[in-house]
Amino acid sequence: MKRAAIFFLLLTALPALAQPQAGKPPTIREPETIYSEADRQKDELLSRKFVTSLLAPSLNLEGQFSRWKQPLCPRVFGMTPLTAYVVERRIRDVALTVGAPLDRADPCRPNVVIAVTPEPQAMLDALVAKDHWLFDAAPLRELKVHYPVQAWYEGLYRDYNGVSHLDVPWELLCPSCLTPPPTPVNDTRLRLGVQPEMGTATILVDANAVNGLTLGTLGDYLALMALAQTPANGRCQPAPSIANLFLTDCGNDLHTTGLSEADLAMLTSLYQTPDEPEKLQMVRLIGNMRRNLEGRK
Repeated sequence: MKRAAIFFLLLTALPALAQPQAGKPPTIREPETIYSEADRQKDELLSRKFVTSLLAPSLNLEGQFSRWKQPLCPRVFGMTPLTAYVVERRIRDVALTVGAPLDRADPCRPNVVIAVTPEPQAMLDALVAKDHWLFDAAPLRELKVHYPVQAWYEGLYRDYNGVSHLDVPWELLCPSCLTPPPTPVNDTRLRLGVQPEMGTATILVDANAVNGLTLGTLGDYLALMALAQTPANGRCQPAPSIANLFLTDCGNDLHTTGLSEADLAMLTSLYQTPDEPEKLQMVRLIGNMRRNLEGRK
């Protein structure tokens, strides 16, 4: 709760037709979908590439990805009240669509802060100097603004005893340690007893770079970054994705102005995949994304 308070103060197929009877119009039936094994394998491969390319895994838990478990509360600064409300509303709508927990209090205490500024590097430097713990998970080279929209995440994980830890490199937590400090676990072939979760997200938007974007497009881009640990990485995603919005070396067929089917399938899968068994999270996440893509065809 104290961290949340500090964070809040930070910035203030074709249809099948029945045979017609004489004198009667043909009856249109629901379309029948034929889904081949080749299609299934293609979507499985795409899902695997998309997840591993776009999602950033936990720093301490191999093969696990964080999501919001505490209710999500986005807050936009640096825009007019009306435009900020539209963007926040879009993020909330997407959260409801994919099944993420949402803080319905009005006002709520923000854990996703989005700052729109013409000087993002100066803003980042000021934030790091004031509350460096929000950025401890980022290497020093990442404390530079390289993209029009850039996110920094503070992740958490709870050990088997329920104690919460910062998901940062263990060398920062114990500089004198030669090996990682022990973490209470319940380690079996499939279970670990430890799961990551998102703690805060700080997203900086270069006002000059996004000038001319519609609020819908900007809202969808921010929703993707707010709902999952998807930091801009400069890589072109292997499917149409809003993540490719600012990339100039992607094919035109990979650019979208809103969340694509692949984006929504991935986000939905992230929130529908159970925490346990922890060692199967990635496999289940990829499988669920494939099935979600199948259901959208």
